[in-house]
Amino acid sequence: MAKYTEFCNQILENVGGKENVSSAVHCMTRLRLNVKDRSKVNVEAVRGIKGAVGAQFSGEQFQIIIGQHVSDVYPEFCAIAGLGVESAIDENLDKEPFDIKKLPSKVLDYISGSIAPLIPIMMGAGFFKMFYSILGSSLLNVFPDTSNLMQTLYIVGNAGFYFMPVFAAYGAAKKLNTSIPIALLLGVLLIDPNIINIVSAGEAFNIYGFIPMQLNNYANGIVPSLLAIFALKYVYDFFNKHMFKSIKVIGVPFCTLVIMIPLMFCVLAPIGNWIGLGLSWFFSTLYNIAGPLAIALIAAFWPFLVATGMHIAVIQIALINISTLGYDPIVLAGSNIANYALMGMTVAYFIRTKGEEKQMAGANAITLIVGGISEPTLFGILLRNKKAMATQIIGGFIGGLVGGFLGVAVYTLGATNFLTVLQYAGGPGSNFINACIACAVAFVAALAVGIVLGFGNGDGLKNYKGKKASK
Repeated sequence: MAKYTEFCNQILENVGGKENVSSAVHCMTRLRLNVKDRSKVNVEAVRGIKGAVGAQFSGEQFQIIIGQHVSDVYPEFCAIAGLGVESAIDENLDKEPFDIKKLPSKVLDYISGSIAPLIPIMMGAGFFKMFYSILGSSLLNVFPDTSNLMQTLYIVGNAGFYFMPVFAAYGAAKKLNTSIPIALLLGVLLIDPNIINIVSAGEAFNIYGFIPMQLNNYANGIVPSLLAIFALKYVYDFFNKHMFKSIKVIGVPFCTLVIMIPLMFCVLAPIGNWIGLGLSWFFSTLYNIAGPLAIALIAAFWPFLVATGMHIAVIQIALINISTLGYDPIVLAGSNIANYALMGMTVAYFIRTKGEEKQMAGANAITLIVGGISEPTLFGILLRNKKAMATQIIGGFIGGLVGGFLGVAVYTLGATNFLTVLQYAGGPGSNFINACIACAVAFVAALAVGIVLGFGNGDGLKNYKGKKASK
């Protein structure tokens, strides 16, 4: 028996069986299921399964909070549920009537499902960029930028983001269950050296000699690939369905590319580029107008967004900022500070409480500070105690305000535990130093407020148990 067989079976049993699950993806800590009939999902029963930290619906998606080992659970769950990589997932997308109310959730599901496979790339390459910044001339100046070590760090770190159109094409193709090889080719074409040279030269170019192409550089971009692969799904399926069987193996990919190349270069990729630049402009303007306040608000309320699953939508903006601007000055800049405020609140809770609550707080503190998993603290402490909420909001707001005034920005993705501050490395050395100050302020402020304010008479856990018993 595999390690998580019983756990996966219990989940399936309480979500209406595998026939009720149309697709499954996962992020850093959550198993995300798209179900056909929400009424068949027993949310409370799933929450009670040993190994599940929490469970909730976010839009049309049912999310089960498991922890960082969700990546180990996911393939076993897919195997048991019949949702393997090669399995055809019938979501009845073509037969489902259009509902404008469901459009935002479907767009969000597509984006998050496409980007999820890219997170390891961003984190791995991000650490190379981080060490390049820390060890180089912008901070510690341990090695010259021309050394072989520094050049290696730069090359790997840069490649992880430069080839983002290719990575995003793969993730989108996997999400939509369309041709991954064709998707990869389209992603590669967006950053082909010949295309880059044409763009750099600034001379007019027509696809097939008569369809004008906009001269945009799509390196590091995500949105152009997402739009292109969404269209690829329908173009490829059309030819795959109607092509003569005798020439299908050649005809389908060739005809698909004949249509997709001008559609991508002349329509979809430019639109994606405009969307990315527009979003970056909006958040840059917001930062310029109300930067400190914007970061402070995100740092104050970020844990509540995570608890409700609403943070996924905002994270996409941060990733777009990094891919277009090279850094994110608002979303991740504030959310990382929020994590340190949450750590300070948890330590204060451990200091001020007794008995079972102290034990719970101690375990949560280790899980959060060392393991980087916030859900046990969110659902076990923060959302059950009003003073814990106040402590988090005050500590996060103060730290975020300091970070905003210092102009901190996140340049890389990386650890989500006490080393989260390293995400601010990768740019100017002063940015990393200022980020250390802001994160320290958030931690100390939340710790101090929590110790002074207290968390009641140690009745948080008792009330929680009492409510569960009364049910």
